[in-house]
This record gives sequence, C-alpha cells and structure tokens, in this order.
Amino acid sequence: MGMRRSSRPRAAATSAVAVALAGLFFAPPARAGAEVQVASGPDVQGSSWRGDAAIAQSLKLGVRFKEVIAIDALTRLGYATVDQRVLTYLSLGVSVYGKLAGGRLRPFGRLSLVHQHEEPMSAYRHDPFGAIFGVGDGIRHRGGFGGSLGTDFVIARGAATAFLLGVDVNSTWFPDPRGPAVYFGGGLWAGLDYSL
Repeated sequence: MGMRRSSRPRAAATSAVAVALAGLFFAPPARAGAEVQVASGPDVQGSSWRGDAAIAQSLKLGVRFKEVIAIDALTRLGYATVDQRVLTYLSLGVSVYGKLAGGRLRPFGRLSLVHQHEEPMSAYRHDPFGAIFGVGDGIRHRGGFGGSLGTDFVIARGAATAFLLGVDVNSTWFPDPRGPAVYFGGGLWAGLDYSL
C-alpha cells in the first residue's frame, strides 16, 4: 500500500501565496516623502489651424513630493496632418494633486513651459535621428506654455509601487506665428509610481 502525500504543505503554500498577493495589491498606501513617476500613452490633438489633427505617443517622468506636488517632464513624438509635419514636444512642469476614494483617485492640474519642434515629414525621413534630437533640417523651434487637467486611477498597489491608468485634457499656447497658436486635446496613459 503506497503512502498518501499530505495536502497540508500544498495548502500552506497556497495560503502563503494568497496572503502575499493580497498584501501586494491591497496594502495601504505607502507614506513616502517622494515618489518617482513614470507613465506613457497615446495623445490626440487638434489645433487652431483648420482641419489640423495630430496623434502622438507620450512619456512622462517626474518626482512627486508628499503625494501633493510633482516636478515632471513630459515629452511627445507625433504626427500632424496639415503640412504633414512631425511634432516633438518637450515640457517641464509642476503638477498639483488631490486625493479621493482613499487615494485611489488622484485628480491633478499641471502647468508647464514647452519647447516644440515642428518639421516636414520629408525632412524627418531624410534625417530621423537629427529630427528627434532637434538638429535636423527645416525644424521650427517654438516656445510656449502648456496646461492640463486630469486624474490618475490607482488600479493596484504594492508595498512601494502603485500601478495606475490616467486620462487628461490638455492645451498648449505658442505666441509665435510659425505654426498653430493653440493645440488642444487629450491623452490616456498607463504608469507606475515608486515610493523612495
């Protein structure tokens, strides 16, 4: 007669895994002094030029202090339809956050200084590396001001990490006449905050 294996070690291991996962996803928020923020996602925009539309991919890097204020850099690389131009958007801003639903909903407002490169698609095809780094032919360098309102939704939380989805509406104003004076639109992203 063969020996029966006890199911106790297996049950104990399953319970330990369940407890660890519950701690990872349902732990109370970390009370860190600062968090590193990383997020990326698509953005769509129109502009003050008739018939102009743009689509871009964004990347945001920031540091948020005391869950209230963040210093962040936001970049976008996109394509706009009028004049078939490539847009390289660079901004440095400050975001102020609120906290609702136990910290799972985090509305924010952001103000920023913006530098944008606008370049014809033909020039971008000729020298994509130079275009991305702002040294290609035919680039219009533009300076302006940006703003956005949005919210982050925390979908899971670890001991030091919050995973989130976000949405915003945004606009940028350029005082020079070398392109559209105003861009406006919205974005979606996925990201994480890591508590230091």
